[in-house]
Amino acid sequence: MRRTYTQKGYVLLLSVLISGIILAIGVGIANITIKGLILASTGKNSQYAFYAADSGGECALYWDINGDGSGSVFATSSESTPPTSGIECSEQDIAESWNVIDTTPTTATTVFVFNITGGGCTQVFVKKTNSGGNTDLEAHGLSSCLESARRVERVLKVSY
Repeated sequence: MRRTYTQKGYVLLLSVLISGIILAIGVGIANITIKGLILASTGKNSQYAFYAADSGGECALYWDINGDGSGSVFATSSESTPPTSGIECSEQDIAESWNVIDTTPTTATTVFVFNITGGGCTQVFVKKTNSGGNTDLEAHGLSSCLESARRVERVLKVSY
């Protein structure tokens, strides 16, 4: 007498189903982990960018208020002549590479860039008005000096 089994392949089907469920759970957990890492990285980059902007703003405020002994080092009009060296931020002479743009007889904007120790860089715009003594300072902090899809920028603005 021969036995016939009518449940052939039942265990195989059950094991494929259980493997599929475990795989789906694993992929879900991996996806959550990757998104958490990206979020943490963005938070870290945001902090670097903020500190870079703060460093640029503090450097500009220092040199504008304390100057080089004769007042602000930044251009105030098309007639002013800012120094070409000796102005340091983060151990870099910014006066060697700064540009004076948008000059008029009563205003001028000085732009400079410097790298932050430990990563990041900052670009600072100092707009001074000769008549009235108003200053608008804008510091753009970047989490990385290299172009990247994950690069974060923070901006601080100060007017006085």
